[in-house]
Amino acid sequence: MTMFRKVLVTGAGGFIGSNLVQALIKRGDKVHILTRPGSARWRLADTIKHVKIYPVQTFNERSIFNILKKAKLEVVFHLSHYGGNPNQNDEAMVRKVNIDITSALFNACAKIDSIESIIHSGSSSEYGSKNKPMREDMVLEPNTAYGCAKAWSTLYGQYLAREKNIPITTLRLFSVFGYWEHLPRFMPSVILAGLRGHPPQVSDPKIVRDFIFIDDVIRALIMASEKKPVGEIINIGYGKQMELGKAVDIILKNLKSKMGVKWGIGGRSFDKTNAIWQADISKAKKILGWKPKFTQEEGIIKTIKWFNDNQKLYEKVKSQTTR
Repeated sequence: MTMFRKVLVTGAGGFIGSNLVQALIKRGDKVHILTRPGSARWRLADTIKHVKIYPVQTFNERSIFNILKKAKLEVVFHLSHYGGNPNQNDEAMVRKVNIDITSALFNACAKIDSIESIIHSGSSSEYGSKNKPMREDMVLEPNTAYGCAKAWSTLYGQYLAREKNIPITTLRLFSVFGYWEHLPRFMPSVILAGLRGHPPQVSDPKIVRDFIFIDDVIRALIMASEKKPVGEIINIGYGKQMELGKAVDIILKNLKSKMGVKWGIGGRSFDKTNAIWQADISKAKKILGWKPKFTQEEGIIKTIKWFNDNQKLYEKVKSQTTR
């Protein structure tokens, strides 16, 4: 008896999506991806021959439905997003990708009987500033257009699950890092600067993030698709925040670099040095039976090794806007 599943991944060419595609192929799942004109595929160079590609000119409900119906899919991972990276500041695109395309996908999925699970990637940006670890039942107070749009998509998915029995689950991802991560995000920027002998440029050493390693996130996504906790919103983070200064120290120590750091460069208006950015992951442990396998430092060390081995990939794409 075959055990593979027919799976759709949106955002497959992105950081998290490309890692998920590789993991699903290794499991033996039959992976399908949607691509739009101009979509980045460089992360999929070694796996593209193993997936079914559906080019889509217009991401509306009808076009997505036709693809889903033809493919007879069982699982959908919706990872496509825009606005979570420092260079993604087009608010029209924030709305289009996170609201319009998400609603079109969810409503198309609602008409496909074969789909058993839809895993939607939410964001810790939905919470906004908090003064205690973030729980799924907290009031959402997003302080960016991206956070607002992601909050809408999460709540819309929860509404469809509750009122129309559509099998949608949202995993609220915190600060994911690891292989294939986008420039100019924090981890690859600091690691590549150190590898190239340049001083890293960082905003403030006291700003915190709940960094969670990509391998743990991929495991959570797959577990959620198997357990199918329909209608649930579940935090996926390490459960402990880390100051940017400490992360930089770990990176430079493991690179054996004595390079100084240029602090006070860039940053975001909503970042505050007294804020809490930490996930309460008790729900993930209870519902999914999931907890991180890698410490934040272990994940950083593995990420450094990967970037050291793959620096040339980032020379090729340094001028591209990636998602």
